[in-house]
Amino acid sequence: MEFEIILDGIDKIADTQIVEIKQQTDQRIKDIKTSYKKEADEIRANLEQEGRIRLNREAALIKQQAGMQYLQTISAARQKLIQATLDEVKGKLETVRDSKSSYKKLLYSLIKEALADLQPSLGNEKTIVLSFSPKDKGLVNEYKVDPSYNIQFNFDLDCWGGCNASSSDGKVCVYNTLNDRYKRAIPILQQQLSLYFNEKTAQET
Repeated sequence: MEFEIILDGIDKIADTQIVEIKQQTDQRIKDIKTSYKKEADEIRANLEQEGRIRLNREAALIKQQAGMQYLQTISAARQKLIQATLDEVKGKLETVRDSKSSYKKLLYSLIKEALADLQPSLGNEKTIVLSFSPKDKGLVNEYKVDPSYNIQFNFDLDCWGGCNASSSDGKVCVYNTLNDRYKRAIPILQQQLSLYFNEKTAQET
């Protein structure tokens, strides 16, 4: 009898321990699940944040690249317009002789300008050499020279028009052909045209 009572007590103790172990195990499993879910949520949140950061970075990069491409496109288009304008100016200068009356006035104005620029550097020198294109010989022969100077004419230039004026020894020279004036004007024209197209672009955007 006592043996049965002892066995029954052991069984009860065993059942109690099993229940406790089961409860502890269930709690442990629950804690693990909670911990894993928390970690999973944190990982998911981190991935989402990293994804947003990456997307924002990529969007900013795409926007920056698009902006740079836009500026490059505008710059290239502006440069083409500037070059087209310079080519148009050059084309008009190359054909300026086509209008004889207009070119005659221009040529005489360029002669006077060259002489006026040269005179301060001549000192007591009275001989001036004017050089022209052979195409301008007829108009030059009609030009009334300043009698206070000994003017010599040379027709050895290959130019669109205009002239060069120099001292007899060639030490002092004024380059006043249309070719030379065009070369000197290119940087100024480029700057002015660039400013003009910048203003137009700013108005349209």
